[in-house]
Amino acid sequence: MLPLISVIVNCRNGSKYLEECLQSVKKQQYTNWELIFYDNQSTDESKKIFEKNFCNKFKYYKSTKLETLYAARNIACSYAKGEYIAFLDTDDFWLENYLSLREEFFKNNVQKFSFSNCLHKFEFSKKINIFTKLKIPNGYIINFLSKNYLVKISCLIVEKKIFEDIGKFNPNYNIIGDYDLVMKLASNYQAHAVQKPSAVIRFHGKNFLDLNRKMFYQEYRQWFLNLDNRNQNIYKNKKHFFIKLLYLWFVSLIPKKIVNLLKKK
Repeated sequence: MLPLISVIVNCRNGSKYLEECLQSVKKQQYTNWELIFYDNQSTDESKKIFEKNFCNKFKYYKSTKLETLYAARNIACSYAKGEYIAFLDTDDFWLENYLSLREEFFKNNVQKFSFSNCLHKFEFSKKINIFTKLKIPNGYIINFLSKNYLVKISCLIVEKKIFEDIGKFNPNYNIIGDYDLVMKLASNYQAHAVQKPSAVIRFHGKNFLDLNRKMFYQEYRQWFLNLDNRNQNIYKNKKHFFIKLLYLWFVSLIPKKIVNLLKKK
């Protein structure tokens, strides 16, 4: 029997796209899953939408206080009963074969995390584009990710034990916690890659990253300054991280109005 997959949906006022998100999990061809819905003090219609789409595989938890994003993700993961943990943001959704494309990975004892290509859906322009045309490698991919970071949180599945062993998400981050986690995974474990796009990542101008580009730069700068040469797999790629740091610094200086105009084209 294929393993139970715990799907983590963290929600903070995500009602606008939530139904499509939840329905995409219910429509999965792979059927052995549970959904952990962690309501992080939402004040919109999120709970009602969850209840409207409820099924017996859905589990609802509500935070007692407003948590930071990655602290909330860690708490949500603590409720997971599955052998593997998958993540899905409320403004994204999966294609029906998202989990079934990983069946080879679930039977593999060597590869410890999996990620896939995806589609980008732009609300301003109504365009849908493939995320990358690069071939995504399997195995030890730290060198590849240092140059071409292609992992979206809504496309990531990780063995639960490894997620816990690696230290979970760093709760001190607000934006780059998934990046930090994936780079630690990639420097220690082999990856499984799905070439086909199996998820849709939505860009709508209210994405947390879009609204906080300066915070992104500041967090990445702190991450870069904390690079430790004890982990040679990461440290030897320091020059690539420095190039990314310069890029994020430049992007953080661009006024948001200009960014929005570029997205509308």
